[in-house]
Amino acid sequence: MQSRASHKIDALVSFAALLVVVAATATAILFVSCSGSLDATLKTDGSVRAAVRLDVPDALSGRVRQFVGLGSREPLFNTEAVRNQFLGRTSIMLVDASTPSPEVLTSVVWVPNIDALIADTSLVPQGMIQFRKIPAQGSAPAMRELSVSLSRENAPYMLKLFPGVDKRIVESLSPPALEPDPVSAAEYRLNLEQVIIGKKYMAAFDACAVDIVITVPRAIAAAAGGSFSGPIFRAKLPLFDLLTLEKPIVFSVRWPE
Repeated sequence: MQSRASHKIDALVSFAALLVVVAATATAILFVSCSGSLDATLKTDGSVRAAVRLDVPDALSGRVRQFVGLGSREPLFNTEAVRNQFLGRTSIMLVDASTPSPEVLTSVVWVPNIDALIADTSLVPQGMIQFRKIPAQGSAPAMRELSVSLSRENAPYMLKLFPGVDKRIVESLSPPALEPDPVSAAEYRLNLEQVIIGKKYMAAFDACAVDIVITVPRAIAAAAGGSFSGPIFRAKLPLFDLLTLEKPIVFSVRWPE
């Protein structure tokens, strides 16, 4: 029988792995967390290093504890469980994980080669992340492009990026993105207000989002789904949109090679 500690929000933690992949970024919080940030740097050798922070606000921490049966003073994160989830992996690795407070997890992850990670279909569904070279055309130089596409078609496979996901939390949230016959976003909001989260928690829930910052090797020439300045791309993904995926979430970044 698993101990209560083993049921601590492992899903939130696993989300760090997904975020580092950039697409992951969004999906992790898809299942459990309330707010988070990813600050990822893609280097010219194809490696990615990312700092991830997951934060459950006070207004919702009690509700999250109810989902997994934790006491009011028990921490929401288990760093040992995080480390165990990366054991044996070669395409994505954990550098560090810590819990500054019971409601916060910080971690650093490293991908040695993003092409190798994308090729690992046991972790990354086909088409969810693309990293391609665009040949030079006329006076336009050769480009590199990183793109991410999150949809209801690939959402169920994203769970493979979460070894040890606490399925009780997923089932408690009942995200339409994972349902074979999903309700509409409007119907899901009603369910959240009346059954899952409760009306008093909705303001805090609506404020939940994933903030993404991606730094690429050179100044960005074009981007979609966010803003950019120099080599830095920024996007904000609301949790509600991630849970429903009524419309696909797509973002991309392009820069000179």
